[in-house]
Amino acid sequence: MGNLFSEFRRRNVFRVGLAYIIVAWLIAQVADLALENFASPDWVIKTILLVLMLGLPIALVFAWAFEMTPDGLKLEKDVDRSQSTIERSGRKFDFAIIVLLAVALIYFVYESRLQREPVAGPSATAMNNSANQQGLPAKSIAVLPFVNLSGMQENEYFSDGLAETLLHMLAQIEELQVAARTSAFKFKGTNEDVRLVGKQLGVATVLEGSVQRAGNRIRITVQLINVEDGFHLWSQNYDRTLDDIFAVQDDIAASVVDALELTFLGRLHGRAGQDPATYDELLRLRDALAGGKDIAATIDNLQAFIEIHPDYVDAYATLSEAYVIHRNHAGLIPEEIGQKAIEAAREAVELDPEAPGANAALSRALVNQGLFVAAIPVLAKAMELEPGNADTIVDQATVMAARGQFQKATGLMELAIKLDPLNDNTRIKLSEQYDAIGRHDQALSVLEAGLELSTDRTSLVFAMALHYQQIGHYPDAVASLHELLSKEADHINAWQILFAIYISMGDLATAEVYLQRVEELSRDRGADERALFCYIEQDKACWRKATARMLATREAFFVQAWQSKMMLEDDRLDDAIAVMIPVVEHFGVTGEIYGNFESRINLAALYHFADDSEKRDRLLNDVTSDLHFSIDSGWEHSAPYVYLAMASAAMGDTASAVRNLDEAYGRGHRSLLWSIYTDYAWDPIRSDPEFQQAIQTIKDDNSTMLEQIRATDAGNR
Repeated sequence: MGNLFSEFRRRNVFRVGLAYIIVAWLIAQVADLALENFASPDWVIKTILLVLMLGLPIALVFAWAFEMTPDGLKLEKDVDRSQSTIERSGRKFDFAIIVLLAVALIYFVYESRLQREPVAGPSATAMNNSANQQGLPAKSIAVLPFVNLSGMQENEYFSDGLAETLLHMLAQIEELQVAARTSAFKFKGTNEDVRLVGKQLGVATVLEGSVQRAGNRIRITVQLINVEDGFHLWSQNYDRTLDDIFAVQDDIAASVVDALELTFLGRLHGRAGQDPATYDELLRLRDALAGGKDIAATIDNLQAFIEIHPDYVDAYATLSEAYVIHRNHAGLIPEEIGQKAIEAAREAVELDPEAPGANAALSRALVNQGLFVAAIPVLAKAMELEPGNADTIVDQATVMAARGQFQKATGLMELAIKLDPLNDNTRIKLSEQYDAIGRHDQALSVLEAGLELSTDRTSLVFAMALHYQQIGHYPDAVASLHELLSKEADHINAWQILFAIYISMGDLATAEVYLQRVEELSRDRGADERALFCYIEQDKACWRKATARMLATREAFFVQAWQSKMMLEDDRLDDAIAVMIPVVEHFGVTGEIYGNFESRINLAALYHFADDSEKRDRLLNDVTSDLHFSIDSGWEHSAPYVYLAMASAAMGDTASAVRNLDEAYGRGHRSLLWSIYTDYAWDPIRSDPEFQQAIQTIKDDNSTMLEQIRATDAGNR
């Protein structure tokens, strides 16, 4: 045996074996890195490893059987031992092995210390100081969509879903500002510098990563980067199976908390405890929902999923979200869809009352349905569980505005835009809040800033037109709408607003042209406008037909004013009252929700016609009290003064009505004519000369603007 080992050593078998192992290890590491960047499937690296392993015994056999001589490679048995160069070859092998070991050691240190461990970047404290100097919140992060390196587009849903899950886990930490999904995912598929991305999103750190998946195997690479200098605060690679995905998510979230020196007591609510394969299936459905191509089909698939997995909380929350999207995008559809959204979300909350996504879904469904009173406690719970959820903050702002607390609502919207700076809808809602509190210059500048950031100008230009309409700048509103229509001729909402503006300016001929365009674009749209137009034209048969069409296509609570007006025309006062009472009850009660003023005032007017002064006065006292509370809480818009004028009219107080109309006019209100035709609350003073003079002032101003539009050719159709 001793002679055998001596012969192995003499023939350099040990040296060749050691050198081969070192070289093979280096080849495997380099191949792994290169193939990951080229998004090669896992079978390629497995094949390389198999070939390298099979090569070891072959190399040992060659070392035993052959010797390198000055005359080339020869069989060992054919070499004259007296002329053998094997000792000199052995010394060369020793030198080569030392060099290879040094290279391997350097690579190992680089790989393990610089790539897999937290890098020697700035400390969290130093980073905080740097962030403060740049005006960025120190404790802030954006989770970018993870790059799919699987080489297959169908795995895109998994990398997106992993990033979204991490985003919502981190949003549960109150002291951490997390950029919302809508803004963070704007950078999907781009190669923009992380430092520029972070500054656009207003965050001090960025979490980015990649996912390579082959069957049940996953490789996840994650990096937490300091925006100020691009240094890695932490990075890690995970080579796991799908069964370990929840542990990986928990580890990433915990590592971010440690790297940013955050304080978090308790456990982040992620997906732990769920079946990985079922989670993977739900990610596919969520990806389909985010794509928005066929919402109805996605709803069907979610319902089928729930039949198989009836206790899956996130499935119910996702179904609720799908119903909300379907309700908003489908246009004029029955309110039952909104109710289905509420029911699905309630099921999720019942299954897990502490699930952030379930509570967020329920609050969103309630707010979307206008059930603000019911949404109040749910929103409080959702904000407690996930304080960094930008969508929930927007919903909270909506309810605050409905409660008359406009300054607080504006503050919440300002926070929402910090979390979601590239979300056009959030930007538009912030602009609306600025208009509500009388900060019209800021309302416009917010929209203009959005135009510089957004790749889709449509919604922002439309919002700009609404802004100009709200403050009575009709020429600018019309110009914005025609700019929009020049690029998107089928934008039905733009045609509807043009109709409303031209009705207010008294140009019925042009208004009807725009109305016809609305009706051409959609069979279900334009009934409101057609009813108004027919009423102005005193075509009662047409008006009744349009109102009947509204009742068939619109949600019931939004057309009852027309229905009750029709009943009033038919001397069915009791029926008109019966129709309006549910509207007032549906949208809330005084003391909690300061809204629904128009319906409440019209109901009071019906009580006035019925000589029920007690119910009339009680309603109007509540309305005026709510309006004054809202004004004191920052509602600096023209709208509350229009409602106060309506309330005064319903009581027959012409002087008060005119005084409030003058205030509304001074704040830019020019759209009164629509209300004059539709709201019977004006009936008690409609023929009063003083009231007619106030109306004429608005008509004259609108006529002047109509001439300006015609003169500048802005109103060409």
